[in-house]
Formats: sequence, structure tokens, C-alpha cells
Amino acid sequence: MADSWLRDGLLWALVLYVVATVALAPWGEIGAPAGFGGDPHPLEPADGYQHHNTTVRFTWSRLAVDYELQVTNSTGVVVVSQNLTDESSYQTRRLMPDDYIWVASYLPVDDAPAEAIATGAFSLESSAKQLLEWDAVGVSYDFRLLPAPGAEPVRELAGTPVLKVDVEGLDEGVEYWWQVRAHDSQGHTTDWSLPRSIEVGTTQFLAFEVFSEWELVLLLVGMILVVALQAGVFLAREEHE
Repeated sequence: MADSWLRDGLLWALVLYVVATVALAPWGEIGAPAGFGGDPHPLEPADGYQHHNTTVRFTWSRLAVDYELQVTNSTGVVVVSQNLTDESSYQTRRLMPDDYIWVASYLPVDDAPAEAIATGAFSLESSAKQLLEWDAVGVSYDFRLLPAPGAEPVRELAGTPVLKVDVEGLDEGVEYWWQVRAHDSQGHTTDWSLPRSIEVGTTQFLAFEVFSEWELVLLLVGMILVVALQAGVFLAREEHE
């Protein structure tokens, strides 16, 4: 009888723990990107990652290019007002016969006021759509690797159009910090991203990778207890029969 009470007590304790684990797990945070202060920002390696090799590939997010387009008719009325991202052309809806003026403005990456980068005029003798096109604003990226935040960089890459860089020959057992920023072809530059750290030339086992994230630990323990709970129920049924 005492064994039965002990077993039932353990089973109920496991049930309560599993329920609490599922209820308290930060589901919204797991897999969600951390706040990096805007684009571009570092993607991989993760902040604080310990890399086993002295050659590391760094990747970062892409910076979107935003435009505003306005079309006005002969009386000065705005008939088209459109915000666009990463698009350097736009086809209007069907417009009435009239004379039109259009202006495409660029929203700079450093949050400066909008700049008109293209303008034009067209006339329609009958109701029709109109395709408007302009030269896209280009974006390039700077990368720097630092021995400490605010220190002089030990590696730099300027004006690359790609979103990655492979850095070789890093010192083993040393912690580095890295940042990225973006330039546009209009002469604007973003601030440097928040720094991320990485330690190279170290051995990091899978267990450390998993248990360095407490959310994963919480879920892993919950899964183990679910299995244990199922096994306990099965054994209890066997004993009862």
C-alpha cells in the first residue's frame, strides 16, 4: 500500500511539473530573433558562440531599400501615392486621360529626409495604366572584427555587396567582437550594429550548445518527464492487472 501511495504521489508530481513546464515555457521567445537595433544586423554566428575552428563565416541581414512614389494630374491632385520596398518600378492603376507628373523619392538608410531620385511626365489620350521606372539605389556593407568593443579592428571588409564574409587565421582561444553597417549609393550610412562576440579555437560539444539555452533545458526536461510519466502509467496498469 505504501509503495502504491508513493508511486501515485510521484506520478502526480510529474504531472504537475510537466504542466508547469509547458505553461511557463517562453514559447514566444524561442526561435525569435533578439533585438539588434535595426538592419543590417549580425545573424551568424550567434552571440557568444564558441567556434571550434579558426576560420569563421560571418553573415548578416539585408538592408531593405524603401521608396515613395507620387503621381499628380494636371490640376495638382495626387492620384497615386505608393510606398515601395526593393522595387524600382511601378505600374499604376488605370488612369483617366490627362497630363501627369510623377516623382519617385528614396527614404535614406540613415533616416534622413526623403530625396527625390527620379521624376517624369506622361500624357494619356485614353484611360490606361502607366509603367514608371527609375534607377534602383544600391546598398553595400562594411564588416569589422574587434578584439574588444570600441577597440581598433583586426579585420575589416569595406563596400561588399554580399551578406557574408569568411575570416581565416584567427587566434585560438581568443574572444572577438564583430559589427556590420550599410552604405547606399546616395552617400548615406547606417550606424554600426550592436557588437556580437565569438570565441574561436575552442571545443564546444552538443550538450553545451543545448544547455547554454535555458529555454531548451526547460523543454528537454519536460519531454523526459513526459516519457517517464507514460512509463509509470504503463507499469501501474501492469501491476494492477
